[in-house]
Amino acid sequence: MAKNTGNNRIPVKWVRDRAKAAYNKQDCCYVCGTATDLELHHFNSITLLLDAWATAKKYDISTDQGILEVRDEFIAEHDDELYKQVRTLCNKHHVALHQVFGKAPAKNSTPRQERWVDIQKAKFEGKEPPAKTAIIGSFFSAFT
Repeated sequence: MAKNTGNNRIPVKWVRDRAKAAYNKQDCCYVCGTATDLELHHFNSITLLLDAWATAKKYDISTDQGILEVRDEFIAEHDDELYKQVRTLCNKHHVALHQVFGKAPAKNSTPRQERWVDIQKAKFEGKEPPAKTAIIGSFFSAFT
């Protein structure tokens, strides 16, 4: 098979093609409830996870054959990130989230992304934003 030249999205495309069938995409945006232009947001960048995983395992995913040989293993080891740490968002809210956290949010930003989504939902519903999680609270209490 041909070598993937200069396109870092190809390995992740092979993973997404295989994993997509099991995605639990909801029928409305988590934030605003619209049923149009829906997209699945992974709180963890699949590209960053895949690259770090392949490097740690010393797998060569630079060819189609290389990624096809290991993608099922990657999917099995990243069930939470692929299927549970996700939200269905409309394009408007998905774009807004990436404007705040960047195109490929850092792995350690997952709790902040989740909180951002919950705050946006509360604002849309006219409610008070949810309180900070116990994890964030305990982090700050360690310094007081």
